[in-house]
Amino acid sequence: MKKRHHYLPIEQALPGMVISAPMQISQQGFLSMTLPAGLVLTQENINQLIAHRAEFVDVDLDDPRSDEQVADDAAHAAHRLLEIFEGADLSEPYMANFFDQVLIYRST
Repeated sequence: MKKRHHYLPIEQALPGMVISAPMQISQQGFLSMTLPAGLVLTQENINQLIAHRAEFVDVDLDDPRSDEQVADDAAHAAHRLLEIFEGADLSEPYMANFFDQVLIYRST
């Protein structure tokens, strides 16, 4: 089955979920915890994340949508994003990059 990234509040993380992006937690400017992408969360990992004051975790969850629904959702997200950025100057490199990153995030 296809997977989809989800940013979940740490309180919603469950053992068995897979981290989809490396996590680095800093406290007072010092790296206090790292977890690699692909790590299967355990209750101990989740407790450590809570203790280190992590707020969110990026996990891969099953995506039950059909390919057609994924395409429809991506088109809707792109249309909505164009409305939001209507007054933005997308010829400016930083704004164009920001738009692209938000589009990638919203299209997955």
